[in-house]
Amino acid sequence: MTHATATPKTDRTIELRDGRSLAFCEWGDLQGTPVILFHGTPASRLFCPDEEATEAAGVRLITIDRPGYGRSDPRPGRTLLDWVDDYVEFAESIALPACPIIGWSGGGPYAMVCAARLPDRVPTIGLAASPGPVTEVPGALDELAPDDQLVAELWDRDRIAAMAEIERQCQPWADDPEMLFREIASADPDDRDTQRMVGSGAVEPFQQMMREGARQGSTGWASDLVAAWLTPWGFSLTDITQEVYVWWGDGDRLVSRANTDYLATTIPRSKLVIYPGEGHSLAIWRWAEMLRALR
Repeated sequence: MTHATATPKTDRTIELRDGRSLAFCEWGDLQGTPVILFHGTPASRLFCPDEEATEAAGVRLITIDRPGYGRSDPRPGRTLLDWVDDYVEFAESIALPACPIIGWSGGGPYAMVCAARLPDRVPTIGLAASPGPVTEVPGALDELAPDDQLVAELWDRDRIAAMAEIERQCQPWADDPEMLFREIASADPDDRDTQRMVGSGAVEPFQQMMREGARQGSTGWASDLVAAWLTPWGFSLTDITQEVYVWWGDGDRLVSRANTDYLATTIPRSKLVIYPGEGHSLAIWRWAEMLRALR
């Protein structure tokens, strides 16, 4: 059975200088060494991949809702670089020392921008099943689904129409946050990653995370798509000078090997770890190893 959970030890919000709320949870050893986890796209702060491993490692795990998700107020037009400002305010508000960040899936770009812009606050990062910049990864645009290619094409000539299409695509999730896992499972019921999720009991905490992510509708997901997919990131991966772990499972159906190789070859001090047979949920099964690598 998995030790994934959606029940944190603390669940709080802080008020940023511009009046917005930013929500975060804490897990594991609250007196331990802090490690930050940036959630995927879409998702929320309400997920710890393995509470038992977190506690055993002496880690105080902190998860944060990005603007528009869960209880964090939206930040209209936000970019990846805007997240750096929010993270600095957050860290200062809770007196957070320099600590590692793990970016899982769509949280990866946010971990990378913090590493690039905040080397004194972020000594190392881990990227679990993380995508690279879609306009830079060879072949990434061609791999997009037809609906996503439509959005990318519209973005260059009609951003109002592009945003309308993004909202149309995100709305079913806002109406039914549990749909994503059902769609993934029905697309390939024999997929090992899906089978492990169902058989381990991880599905319910995963769905709780999704329900919380959609608390404000599709705002968070739509904002993530614009900030990390359609908009230039505003920094180069070569700006990241810290040690970086790039973790990927060769059974991942959501993030390609091309993305993984691009991160591993472009980030100067990267360490590539490929887990045979693991899929997009690899952080659930490899969490203890990931925490050990970052200590």
